[in-house]
Amino acid sequence: MNYLRKIYCRSFQIIFKAVLPFLPYRKPQIVNSVKALPEVIQKKKCNRVLIITDTGIRKLGLTSRLEKALENAQIPYCIYDKTVANPTTENVSEAMTLYLEEGCDCIIGFGGGSSMDCAKATGARIAKPKQSLAKMKGILKIHKRLPLQEWMR
Repeated sequence: MNYLRKIYCRSFQIIFKAVLPFLPYRKPQIVNSVKALPEVIQKKKCNRVLIITDTGIRKLGLTSRLEKALENAQIPYCIYDKTVANPTTENVSEAMTLYLEEGCDCIIGFGGGSSMDCAKATGARIAKPKQSLAKMKGILKIHKRLPLQEWMR
């Protein structure tokens, strides 16, 4: 039995490796300057932004330059700052609710890995609202287009 499983796994890996270059992946754009974000957002015709971060980053005032850049470009935004280390499904659900209630069409993940994970999971849940995060586990589970996502580290 173990031998058959090994053959199956190796076959899957080989086939997946061959097909991978032809899959329509969308690489998230990493923006290294807060000043460049409004231009990217406007170019993509987004109207309202959800910033996903954590309480520590917000209390330190690290999001203030981003907020100021968005205000100067007259781009409305809202902030979800309740992300915890290793974000929970509750974090994702709260962020998704805020995204939908505020009528957002863009997500900015601001901070470390937890904020990024929460932003990615929120985008996945927005694309497939009827599917739980547990069922999205794995490769090639989301076929719908995610909302525009930008990353700030």
